[in-house]
Amino acid sequence: MERAATRHLYLHVPFCPTKCSYCAFVTHVGSLKLADRYIDAVCREMDRAAALRPCGPLDTVYIGGGTPSMLEPAQIERLLRRSRELWGWAADAEISLEAHPATVDEARLHGYRAAGVTRLSMGAESMRHGELAELGRSHGPETVLRVLGAARRAGFKSVGVDLMYGLPGQSVESWRRGLGSLLEARPDHISLYPLSIEPRTVFAHRERRGLLTLPPDGDVAAMYDRACRLLRSSGYEHYEIANWSLPGRRCRHNLAYWHNHEFFAAGVGAHAYLHPHRTVNLSGTRRYIERIEAGESPVAERETLDVPAALGETVVLGLRLLQEGLDLADVRDRFGAAASSAVREAALPLIARGLLVSRDERLILPERLGLLGNEVWQRFVGLNVPPAPAQVA
Repeated sequence: MERAATRHLYLHVPFCPTKCSYCAFVTHVGSLKLADRYIDAVCREMDRAAALRPCGPLDTVYIGGGTPSMLEPAQIERLLRRSRELWGWAADAEISLEAHPATVDEARLHGYRAAGVTRLSMGAESMRHGELAELGRSHGPETVLRVLGAARRAGFKSVGVDLMYGLPGQSVESWRRGLGSLLEARPDHISLYPLSIEPRTVFAHRERRGLLTLPPDGDVAAMYDRACRLLRSSGYEHYEIANWSLPGRRCRHNLAYWHNHEFFAAGVGAHAYLHPHRTVNLSGTRRYIERIEAGESPVAERETLDVPAALGETVVLGLRLLQEGLDLADVRDRFGAAASSAVREAALPLIARGLLVSRDERLILPERLGLLGNEVWQRFVGLNVPPAPAQVA
């Protein structure tokens, strides 16, 4: 089977006003002195990628970070213009930009919209003053609501908001109140993530010193359950473990990840998937720029996926989609009948235990088990599948 053309692009902007207490992403804190050189470097990396694999038109472009909204609209326009020149955009392309609430005002949002951005993804993280201070965030809940209104007036087709739960000092009730205050504003899309203590973060350092008090696991599970019920009653679709949307407002770029489609990526620390390789660019903004300016590849890590690895990824990612689930017909088309049979066989004991549901040639993880997904996914890692005549797509 012939692979579909690559139609998705991720661009990483590392600049951030501060380093948040939980953050382990590749960031460049404080100064924007390197911004113009960095944009030039990202454009040159896109040139390189397009020469190696001329595809398109792009269905989605996602500018993440970091804090892309630290860049001026004209700088964002340069990145988007180059992507469009190289690959073209589909008529209904989804163009997303991540934003920190404290870095944008109405004029700036109008500028991003004019530059081609159609979807805003806002990292609110909490709607409670004390929790935001604990996270090292510089905005308040009222700023989130103000930006939501301004984004709508600027004409964005969709506005999403990210929140975190399981935070230091957070209770089930404070979580309910914060989420409820956001729902009153009816964002198009909501992403909810449990706090994870990542190495080399402020929170990790505090945890080692015994200075970080987190809610018990039972409370974190109750927060997830409370969110599921509250969002469902408010008309949101729980389409992926951590993501809810109003009808017709799902994030198409992230759906491409969960369907395990290929995607281009450019920027410091950016991850790309162009079958059969997954690559990671080097970290360090100045090193990235210098590598590109020297005409060298910025790739620091390259993994070549064999069929079992690619199959395992497809299964795990597909099972994150709580409504459509893993399409076994798609597995058969991409990997062959033997692979589809191996997945079915591995799923049988999970179905018997109620950890998976089989419905219309799909395997679906029940919503209530969203926080236990790892236990299910591990059963599909390293499946022994004989070679198939079909080409992995």
